[in-house]
Amino acid sequence: MTRDPVIVADGVSHFYGRGALRKQILFEVSLDIEPGEIVIMTGPSGSGKTTLIGLMGALRSCQEGSLRVLGQEMRGASPRRRVELRRSIGYIFQAHNLIESLTARQNVAMSLSLDKTLPRRELVARVEETLAAVGLAERAGHYPQQLSGGQKQRVAIARALVRRPRILLADEPTASLDKQSGRDVVDLMNDQARRQGCAVLLVTHDNRILDIADRLMHLEDGRLASFTQAVATDSQRMLEALARTTRKGELAHRMAELALGPFASFLEQVTGEFQQFLHVMRMSNNEAFESMLEQVLEAFTLKIGELLHADRATLFVVDRERGELWSKVVEQAQEIRIPLGSGIAGRVATTGQPLNVPDAYAEPLFNKAVDDATGYRTRSILCMPMADSGGRVFAVMQLLNKAGGQPFDARDEELFQDFTGRMGVILETWTSMRQRGLGIAPQLEQGPGAP
Repeated sequence: MTRDPVIVADGVSHFYGRGALRKQILFEVSLDIEPGEIVIMTGPSGSGKTTLIGLMGALRSCQEGSLRVLGQEMRGASPRRRVELRRSIGYIFQAHNLIESLTARQNVAMSLSLDKTLPRRELVARVEETLAAVGLAERAGHYPQQLSGGQKQRVAIARALVRRPRILLADEPTASLDKQSGRDVVDLMNDQARRQGCAVLLVTHDNRILDIADRLMHLEDGRLASFTQAVATDSQRMLEALARTTRKGELAHRMAELALGPFASFLEQVTGEFQQFLHVMRMSNNEAFESMLEQVLEAFTLKIGELLHADRATLFVVDRERGELWSKVVEQAQEIRIPLGSGIAGRVATTGQPLNVPDAYAEPLFNKAVDDATGYRTRSILCMPMADSGGRVFAVMQLLNKAGGQPFDARDEELFQDFTGRMGVILETWTSMRQRGLGIAPQLEQGPGAP
């Protein structure tokens, strides 16, 4: 069942100052956040992250565009309405903002003090329960000066969560913490937020905590972009900077008068830099990234089948070394392996040409033995080759049985070709990772046209 987003930003722009000093901070930002979702937003200082989180937290009124928080429009919202809305939002900031004269228990209890409908016994029980959940049951009576930085931030998390908010907003919650304390705090925030089912928007510069996110976004110069785009841009800047530091002729000039010792030292330094670069490039070869690609391939394959009203969708990968196609994504339980060049999928893989078969049993290439073995009755087939960035076929996607008993038409072919062309980039990334050493799938070789 689809749930309505708790935050819906549509073309939000924001300005500071007036007249000649008026400056635009946010530029037509659009973003939806759903219940239970954890969204991490990155970006350089001064990019507008704190302004955006302040708008979403009802701390200021929306100026341009539309911003709906928990169903309430923030553009033109009165101060009273925003105050009421803030009671359903939890806030965690870089500075814990604890009151030094109050114990951890009292700091957390203050978050509930304005709720006159909550019985005293329940208030006390909820405070104790929340402090225990963040691992501070034994330090509930301690004052902030008696707590470490990580413990203070745990109190801040407890203060934000004790009201059981529907939205949790965190602005640089780990910036002042060491590596382990920061990790502990963000894991705790993640665990407790998911337990309560609230949506989380976390703003950070800390790349060590990105793995908790359901979605990553990047805000730069007031404009929202995907995290992938930001990483690509940063990588390009890094490579350009590296190239500029080694201008043509510079290395030869620097080494012209180097003796053996200094030359060996310089060579070791440059080698070390390139080893670090290769290490960074290989960091994507991990199980988390592979798992993400696996999920994307499966979800997109099944969605394409759904959009084209096919009963089944299968993604085959070319394994030239073994002379076969094997099913990367298949809706039936068992894996399918087809000799390369045989059957409809094999013909498409070897010729690089799509096939639209309106009547499977009238097609000589069709192998009805598969139907006999599975009990499935194939009627129509649409099979499309997938090519890598060099134009070489390395996979095939196949759709079976269009809904309503009709064959696939020219419009289906057009959409299918467009979808598979785009998805080929994702599949090529996956195969490249495997070829670079993950070794879980059979070693893949490019199809027709490969050297």
